[in-house]
Amino acid sequence: MKVLVTGGTGFIGSHLVEALPGDIVCLVRKTSDTTHLEKLGVELVYGDLTDPESLKRAAKDADIVYHLAAYYTFHGIWEKYYTTNVLGTRNLLDACESVDQFIYCSTTEVVGPVKTPPADETHLLNPVYDYGRSKVMAEQLIQETIKEGFPATILRPVGVYGPRCINDVSYYFMMHVAHNSVLTKFIVGSGETLVDFVFVKDVVQGFVKALTKKAVGEVYFISSQKAVTYNEAYEILCRLLERDPPQLHVPPFLAKIGIAPLELLYRLIKKEDFMVHVSTVDVTQTDRAYSWEKAYKDFGYKPEYTFEEGARITLKWYKEHGYI
Repeated sequence: MKVLVTGGTGFIGSHLVEALPGDIVCLVRKTSDTTHLEKLGVELVYGDLTDPESLKRAAKDADIVYHLAAYYTFHGIWEKYYTTNVLGTRNLLDACESVDQFIYCSTTEVVGPVKTPPADETHLLNPVYDYGRSKVMAEQLIQETIKEGFPATILRPVGVYGPRCINDVSYYFMMHVAHNSVLTKFIVGSGETLVDFVFVKDVVQGFVKALTKKAVGEVYFISSQKAVTYNEAYEILCRLLERDPPQLHVPPFLAKIGIAPLELLYRLIKKEDFMVHVSTVDVTQTDRAYSWEKAYKDFGYKPEYTFEEGARITLKWYKEHGYI
């Protein structure tokens, strides 16, 4: 079995490649760090989602395709979102007409906030960020091909964390807590809204188990054992870091006033940090929790790590690699 993976040099993709069966081929850009993939001995095909010819070379004789590559940031440029996440997906679909299964890594950002958590896959799509909007458009392209008989599966992971995660929401959150940042001296609002972080090993489990005919034509959330409140998340991280959790609760409008000048400074120095955005305050005031019941029912996905267990492993990795 020949398996093509896009995004194999990324955080989730690098873990997935370690676990996949078969002969693995990874589409990589010439500017990507391929050190980890080279150690795994997988075949590398240099190309780009915007280069259809390179996609045809990479997809030649592929039985399975895992499409994880994306332009991923919450405060980026729309043209890049559209070119990579939408047109790039279209290009890859065109190059994969004869595969047995095409597994697409979407995101729960296509759904956004949830009024009655946990949401299931029938929930209306209501993305907050352009990243999520571009993923909705990519999902729509894939759904069109599914209607035409193309064997695709859409997986929507929640916020992923774990070793080697160094540029995601969970990373910024853990770094601020670990370094006792001023932004973690308080909790915005009641702290009782839900956040859903899933450990990367659970995500890989879900992606591997989704490799089944029963998942073809379907959409699934890949979420954690149990969403936690922000109060619980701070308590768990602070306990693992052996420090006291924040006790001060600040109204959202005051938090925005305090963060606004920091956000301006970060923009001036061109530094990205999800925690340092006024819009992030609004995110923390909504529930984001999603059900993995359908994935369990159809192909046996069952997250194994609690947030505390996964965070302990992740923080240990950060310490060992000099991040904290």
